[in-house]
Amino acid sequence: MKKQLLVSVMVLIPAISFAKEKVDFGDLISENSRAQSELHSTVKHNLEEARDIAAAAKMRERIVVVENSGVSYNAPTDQELLAFKKERSHHRASEDKQFERLANEISSFEE
Repeated sequence: MKKQLLVSVMVLIPAISFAKEKVDFGDLISENSRAQSELHSTVKHNLEEARDIAAAAKMRERIVVVENSGVSYNAPTDQELLAFKKERSHHRASEDKQFERLANEISSFEE
């Protein structure tokens, strides 16, 4: 019994001393919000500095080369490369080509 009483007193003493200590949550919240706003302003300032440095590094002199001879260069290009996906999947031959194909089929049957 003495042992149980001693253990309960030993447990209650730190709990009572902790309860006496008053924690002001308002101060904790205001301190946290101040630290957060300070961190936010620091990050914003660092981001602006980084953008300025990146913009300064990207600036370079532009050189434009213009040929005055008036010659055009034509390179062969595949029409499928320039066509839209829908045009490639729904391609239909022109009427002239369809008639020509039909005439070739008819003439091949007659021979």
